[in-house]
Amino acid sequence: MPRGVYIAVEGVDGAGKTTQARKLVKYLRKHGYNAVYTYEPSKGPVGQVIRRMLKNMHHTSEDVMALLFAADRLHHHQQVVANLLRQGFVVVSDRSVVSSLAYQTAATKRRDWVREVNRYALKPDIVVYIDLSPETALKRLGRKHYRYEKASFLQKVSKEYDRILRAGWRVVRVDGDQPVDDVFKDIAAGVERYLRKLSG
Repeated sequence: MPRGVYIAVEGVDGAGKTTQARKLVKYLRKHGYNAVYTYEPSKGPVGQVIRRMLKNMHHTSEDVMALLFAADRLHHHQQVVANLLRQGFVVVSDRSVVSSLAYQTAATKRRDWVREVNRYALKPDIVVYIDLSPETALKRLGRKHYRYEKASFLQKVSKEYDRILRAGWRVVRVDGDQPVDDVFKDIAAGVERYLRKLSG
């Protein structure tokens, strides 16, 4: 492929994104793709601030959080992701701009503004969406819940995901309530189908 492919793995907290994103990278490498794993928030300076806020429940406004996520994403894309795509890598990201469009819209209730502050974010070529109820996802986390990890809030996030993913994205939507390996089989089949089309 002349340009790499940017794949985002999405879903509510606890849906299994990290596990499935890492499995996808291993699978793609095994099948001849130069694949690399990345994640948001990133390990960059802004991403580290975000992670501290998420864990410590800082009383930061949702507007500020939305701007921090957008800044971290733009910096990470400019410094890391764009270079990998130019070299032809398949970049598999645990979260993307789609997360902000869902989470920060649910948090701020200002859809147009969230879209505007993310207007320069790189859009995924393929979105893998792990569909799982917030109640089940939170049970799976099995730890103290962070800032956005409340069932009532994640219900709103799920509705935003549904709305967003009907708007022309290449989506691989899978049932997250299945065993891990079955979830991955569905992901691999869907991603391979799109990759063949993109490279054809």
